[in-house]
Amino acid sequence: MQQRLIVDIKLENEEIIYGENVNGIDIKPSDKIVVYFENTYEIAEVISNERLVDENFFKKENVAKIVRKVNEQDLQRIKENQKKATEAYKIIKQTCINYELPIKISFVKYSFDRAKLYVYYVQEKPTNLSKIVQELAHRFKVKIIMKQIGPRDETKILGGIGVCGYELCCKRWIKNFESISVEMAKTQQLSLNIPKLSGLCNRLKCCLGYEYSFYKECIEKLPKIGSYIKTKYGDGKVVSIDCIKETIGVEFKTEDEKTTIKIFKFNEII
Repeated sequence: MQQRLIVDIKLENEEIIYGENVNGIDIKPSDKIVVYFENTYEIAEVISNERLVDENFFKKENVAKIVRKVNEQDLQRIKENQKKATEAYKIIKQTCINYELPIKISFVKYSFDRAKLYVYYVQEKPTNLSKIVQELAHRFKVKIIMKQIGPRDETKILGGIGVCGYELCCKRWIKNFESISVEMAKTQQLSLNIPKLSGLCNRLKCCLGYEYSFYKECIEKLPKIGSYIKTKYGDGKVVSIDCIKETIGVEFKTEDEKTTIKIFKFNEII
């Protein structure tokens, strides 16, 4: 089975794909490179070490060819592209307002060779964009690529700082978004304050999924809150579970109908 020399690379739109080092260039993580992908030249960042991978491991269309490392001339062109993209963003945003289109323009970028102009947008409701695409293509004299994204994708592209004080995980390292549910918060016994559980994208925070499997496994092997268990102090009602401290709170009723809560370690009741 044929193998190919592959690295993980991140495009400017934060999309992570494979890059094939067909020219045997000396590259390492954090290097900026020029790649050929989807019939155009793009800038990308190397985010992994090289490795040999069986060619049936991935789809060929998801592999970019690494052309070279970014040089001084490339850096100058990147600055020019960013300046042109900023100007294009203002024009495109105003054009959408003029047409009263129910979309939000999130991000605009040129391909490195300026053969394509990518327009990333969040759609509020279904709408036909063919007319605006034709107008923009005529205005900018390039191929217009409209890319609809969701709120989480938008935040991943634009970036930001989380309440933890660090750069957003989606910007820093997350490759693919996992489904996050309120059930994950309930399992971790978090207060169901949706605004506090939501990130900059106004969706439930991705970090709710990081420890979910730990809490789920912990709770599944323990008595449920509200159930009654037998202890050395008699029968009691489970009122709390702390998976980190590995303790269970059990409520007991005294003869005079008062209640008292005793804390047990997991190994004392499992």
